[in-house]
Amino acid sequence: MTMRKIMTMVAIAAAALLGLQSCEKNDELIGESKLPSAAQTFLQENFPSEAIQSVVKDYDDGTHTYKVSLSDGTYIEFKKNGEWKEIENRTSGIPESAIPAKIMEYINANYPDNFIIDIEHNRHYDVELDSGLDLDFNSKGEFLRIDL
Repeated sequence: MTMRKIMTMVAIAAAALLGLQSCEKNDELIGESKLPSAAQTFLQENFPSEAIQSVVKDYDDGTHTYKVSLSDGTYIEFKKNGEWKEIENRTSGIPESAIPAKIMEYINANYPDNFIIDIEHNRHYDVELDSGLDLDFNSKGEFLRIDL
């Protein structure tokens, strides 16, 4: 490889890195001690054996969330008050202890061979099973429908 090609590749890589940095300028890498206490408690209760790999405070639209990555591949997004917004683990699933009891009861009764790989909580719950099936639950954890 010629020196000119190497320099061109280095320049392209540097430009790409600068582009990534500018896209993520609203993100701040923080220590786990800066998470809201509710988020710290949630992690201790539901993921006691998993190490925190990173915590990012993400500023967006005048507010912020916390994005936590764990050693088992779990990703959790917390609202600024420490309440979880999304939990995802596409390889080994999400611990039952982290799922609202009523939703877990429904899944165990109706889909006993499946596990939850993603759950989002806004005004309702959106649950994705390892089979690819998406289920919607209301804010009380009552089943609404299969999301097609």
